[in-house]
Amino acid sequence: MADLNHAKAWLEYSQNDYDAAVVLESTVWPKFLEAVCYHCQQSIEKALKAVLAYYNADIPKTHNIEELSNKCKQYDASIIIERKLAQTMTRFATTSRYPDFDTLLIEGDAELALKIAKQVLDMVKQTLNIAEDGQKEKTDQPDKVPE
Repeated sequence: MADLNHAKAWLEYSQNDYDAAVVLESTVWPKFLEAVCYHCQQSIEKALKAVLAYYNADIPKTHNIEELSNKCKQYDASIIIERKLAQTMTRFATTSRYPDFDTLLIEGDAELALKIAKQVLDMVKQTLNIAEDGQKEKTDQPDKVPE
């Protein structure tokens, strides 16, 4: 049985991370590129974990977007994140939080991270039929359940 409440809790945290990234990107100068990229990674991670929560699947303690995406595909084939983008976003979980002068971020990294985070968040909301207000959308289709 689907667990919409648990999924919505994960999505709320995902939305909060995305919103924090948008605020940081648009109001702080010089831009905190590392913080923007980190919050975008966290938004994607939590959105994917919302899918797993919805299907009552085990939620792994990982920041690996590719791993989470692959696990989500076991329950819903519409959850698709291109491998290279997943790897890029996973990198932001750590390289954006610690000084590593070999991987300086540029503004394009933050722009890409914001774009991907928004797309994943919207995809998950659509997949779980959750409207912008957090309520389940009315649909003629029954809830998806794992096979």
